Amino acid sequence: CRNFAKLQHVNCHFTSKKRQKKMKKVLKIVGIILGIIVLIVGIIGFIGWKKMQKFNLAQEQANYIMENLDKPNIGEKFPVKYFPKEQLEPIIGGIRQNCDWKNKDGKFVDFFTQKNIGGVDQTAFIYEYYMKCDSLRFILSFNVDGEPELMGFKLEPIETENPMILFPEKQLKNR
Repeated sequence: CRNFAKLQHVNCHFTSKKRQKKMKKVLKIVGIILGIIVLIVGIIGFIGWKKMQKFNLAQEQANYIMENLDKPNIGEKFPVKYFPKEQLEPIIGGIRQNCDWKNKDGKFVDFFTQKNIGGVDQTAFIYEYYMKCDSLRFILSFNVDGEPELMGFKLEPIETENPMILFPEKQLKNR
């Protein structure tokens, strides 16, 4: 009986070590899986943070342009490759002379991001103002693939429906 008891004790001890090895192996695998998940979440978070940084920089540029549209040197913020001076200057000059820019009533209304397959991803910032000359919507489009770069500047009447405005309740005509 003693031999059997000793044999059983050895067997129990052997089984316990076997279980410990299996548990260590399982815990190691679980740790690796959790590490991979944390790494993936971190990478996705970092990519999202970088995109948000680009978006914020583009909006800062758009806000600056809209705040200073009546200033003489604002044309420097419009890249010549998209905005030839001979086309841009008459538009900005007309606003400067006819619209009393300093006394405008309006605000930033919305933004719209457009993914272009095989092309440049763009984000448009939309502003609306009541002015002495007219009620206008300004749409500034930025290339956000690399460093944010202004590549579109459009004017349209506030009364015109625009599908880029996702929240119409923010529009001036709805306040």
